[in-house]
Amino acid sequence: MNARRALFGLGAAAVATAFAFGLAGAAQAQTTDPSFRLNNRSNTTIMEIYVSSSQDSNWGQDLLGTNVLPAGQTFIVRLPNGQCVNDIKVVLEGGRAIERRQINTCNLTDINFP
Repeated sequence: MNARRALFGLGAAAVATAFAFGLAGAAQAQTTDPSFRLNNRSNTTIMEIYVSSSQDSNWGQDLLGTNVLPAGQTFIVRLPNGQCVNDIKVVLEGGRAIERRQINTCNLTDINFP
């Protein structure tokens, strides 16, 4: 019976190790979906959000439109499939802008500001 337990223990450890490596690999895999959640982790309201391809010199339209993103809230940014490398700009209440450039959004699901 001890040999059987030893074999079961080894099998469980091997399965657990393989499972762990499988999860690690899945977390690092790149997709072609550049959409992400922008999380307002500041203590102030985000008034404007801009996201554009890093190849584009224009910011384009404010994604919030007439809305704002209060502190602690989340906004889903939807982008065209395959547009992975992007520049992101948020404008806080009071006018201060924060930019992040050359972000591969296909490799992530969330971005926290500030």
